[in-house]
Amino acid sequence: MFAANIFMRDYVMTQGHQQLEQTSKRVLARSETLIQTAIDIFSVLPHYRVPVCDKSLQDRFRSMILRHPVLHDVGLIYNGEFMYCSSMQQSASFHPISAKAVGGVDHLSYVAVQDRDSEMRGLLVNWSIDDQVSIGGFILEDAFNLDDRQSDFSSSFELSVMLENGTMLVETTPKSRLLKRAPFATFHENPVLKDDLISHQEKSSRYPISVSASLPFQEAWAASSGAMNVINGFGVLSGALILIFFVRMALKKPDPHNTIEEGIRRREFIPYYQPIIDIQSGRLSGCEVLVRWRKEDGTILSPGHFIDLAEATGLARPMTTSLMEQVAQDLGGAYQGRHHLKVAINLFNRHFDNLKVVSEIEQCFGNSGVRFDQLVFEITERQPLENLDRARAIIMRMQKLGIRVALDDAGTGHGGFTYLQTLGMDIIKIDKLFVDAITGDSSQVPIVDSLSQMARGMNMVVVAEGVETEEQLAYLRRSGINEAQGYLFSPPLPASAYLQLVEALGGNAGKQVKKDAASDVSREDTGAMSAVKSA
Repeated sequence: MFAANIFMRDYVMTQGHQQLEQTSKRVLARSETLIQTAIDIFSVLPHYRVPVCDKSLQDRFRSMILRHPVLHDVGLIYNGEFMYCSSMQQSASFHPISAKAVGGVDHLSYVAVQDRDSEMRGLLVNWSIDDQVSIGGFILEDAFNLDDRQSDFSSSFELSVMLENGTMLVETTPKSRLLKRAPFATFHENPVLKDDLISHQEKSSRYPISVSASLPFQEAWAASSGAMNVINGFGVLSGALILIFFVRMALKKPDPHNTIEEGIRRREFIPYYQPIIDIQSGRLSGCEVLVRWRKEDGTILSPGHFIDLAEATGLARPMTTSLMEQVAQDLGGAYQGRHHLKVAINLFNRHFDNLKVVSEIEQCFGNSGVRFDQLVFEITERQPLENLDRARAIIMRMQKLGIRVALDDAGTGHGGFTYLQTLGMDIIKIDKLFVDAITGDSSQVPIVDSLSQMARGMNMVVVAEGVETEEQLAYLRRSGINEAQGYLFSPPLPASAYLQLVEALGGNAGKQVKKDAASDVSREDTGAMSAVKSA
């Protein structure tokens, strides 16, 4: 029974800490989204010089408030305290509750304030224009929605959002929740619940804020009181119950999130390379990078086993960074001097949250043999981009480096034509779903024909995916499709096999891979293609 109490205490502590960690991360993500919304609004307003406060500017401010209700007010801030040209009224005055906090960007600052007239509290986000004037956005403390966060254990948890200087922005406690429901109630605090707390703090890497959460250990313990009553009532069976508990824990499947994260750390996610062929000239154009999971026992898993979870948990970003590092190492020597060869790498919607992806690309490929103009980054339309303006700015930064951008899985998801018009794509990739519609009897395939015609009008390259038959190849060639990939040419290859193919078929001028069909391979290249087939 003594051992059971010790082990149960550790278990309750672990469970409580995990609950607080999850809650803190959700609240921090919500808080970061509120601040990012304000910054996104500032970025489309006049912020390079002090604008003239007139009806036009106030109308723009009001329009932003209507479109983005997370902000209570937007206006010009003078000396950090006085708002004029306000979207809500002519002027407002704020009482600073905290010192100014500055994050990683010097022109952005954050202050906890109280409106002197309405006495409403919140966070004032400032985008500095000059020494005295800035654009300010007032986020009310109610926008953080802390009271909507529930605990699995009890109602005794405490949750707060703070600036890095320790100033409280907003908090929820048992007392505040009670008074919100019953303003005239009397709250009696139990001092025992303050002695032993389970606590967790989560700091933002983007802004000078942090989230703290705590839970009385006694409340967490009370949630497990049923198990302890059984142990105390049936001491004779306690050993068996503990044994069963640990056997179940030992047999419990590992958390897939942690497993993927550990796999990224051990470099178990490796690139495979599927050749891309210029079907008009028959030459090797390059490849697309497809991820595989090579586990410790040598098992190779395809993306269907893990990619959805990686995207949902945000692990697709570090996984892609690891792949880019390996691609630069694998292809650096072979691509140097073969400037006609390209390598296509998939990006996900979370890559377009900020400019960090551009820095990662520069770091991975800046000093490698793979030049920026040999890189193609594919954006799928199956997961929507949350902010097209921000995505367009990131794509333009890539294109200034010489990188090309492709719309992957065209026609299968969210607003592909909007992406083409808004984001400035260079390449369209036709999904295998539409290529499969091509048969030996096909005289027209509307989607393929429409995409090909549209691409020609926009001076874009078209790549067909999943080509598996001679009939498909012939139709695509007649339709003016530029390039293709698929099992008719080659499956995805490990680095060693793809490099063999490059040496045999990807010379400086690019030897011909296909002319009319998969069988038309020159005798000098038969050995290399055999290696590809066997791979």
